[in-house]
Amino acid sequence: MATENQKEGPMKHIPLAIALLALAAALFAIAMNGGAAGQPQAAMVQQDSFDRIVADGRITACYVTWPPSVTKDPNTGEVSGFIIDMFGKIANDASLKVDYVESTWGGFPADLNSGRCDVGVAGIYPLISRSTSVSFTRPYLYSGNGVVKRTGDSRFKSVSDLNQKGVKVAVIQGEYGHIYAKKYLPNAELVVLEKGADPTMPIISVSSGQADAGMSLSDVIGEYVKLHPEVQDINGGKPFATEPATFAVRHGDLKLKNFLDNGLSYLESTGYTEAAVRKYNSTYWYKADVQYVEVR
Repeated sequence: MATENQKEGPMKHIPLAIALLALAAALFAIAMNGGAAGQPQAAMVQQDSFDRIVADGRITACYVTWPPSVTKDPNTGEVSGFIIDMFGKIANDASLKVDYVESTWGGFPADLNSGRCDVGVAGIYPLISRSTSVSFTRPYLYSGNGVVKRTGDSRFKSVSDLNQKGVKVAVIQGEYGHIYAKKYLPNAELVVLEKGADPTMPIISVSSGQADAGMSLSDVIGEYVKLHPEVQDINGGKPFATEPATFAVRHGDLKLKNFLDNGLSYLESTGYTEAAVRKYNSTYWYKADVQYVEVR
């Protein structure tokens, strides 16, 4: 004859099973709705943004000023430049309106991941350190890096000649010139300028006699030497290295990245990219097949 406990058998555990199923359903609902009340935006930015962008007919772009690629009118706030033209062309052909939001070089990854914008639009270098925070499109152009010396200084005929004891080379902390000089010019004395300094500062250091050479962007050097005959480009205008320029999106926005990659490829193949660069007289940006002076 069965005891009282045996009579209950498996039926005793049914309420517990129901409770566990209810708990699992609740946890699933919380996960699907952003984790908690008041957090729908956080959930949204974890998903691919492209479908929402197309449905809304709008895309928000964080920009960083870098004339002439991206320029902001101080009076109207309107942005222009060849990068703005390129991005605007892609958006317009997809029937998307663009909302521009100003950002900074250091701040655009946080702006993307917080949902403040959908894409970072500037000449963004896809640094390995940045790749831990955001994803990048294919490169659409390459920015050159150059070096200046005082006019008539016969010691330096190439970048390699700077690798001498007693030679002072001005660079901006964290910029490509700084990274390059630490690796390839170990014997030179580096004059390291403050991070985020105006890109003309390494060249000004040469003009003022504080450095023997200065490293900066090719477009900055090209414009500076036109007005300052006391300095000259060691490589005669050819970059000694180039860096790719891209747009940036959140990790996981694969549809959006693919859309932008396709758009950039189309602009390049149809000649739009080159025409946009020429429109703004930016002659120091380079295509992928650029022949530059590489120093090992």
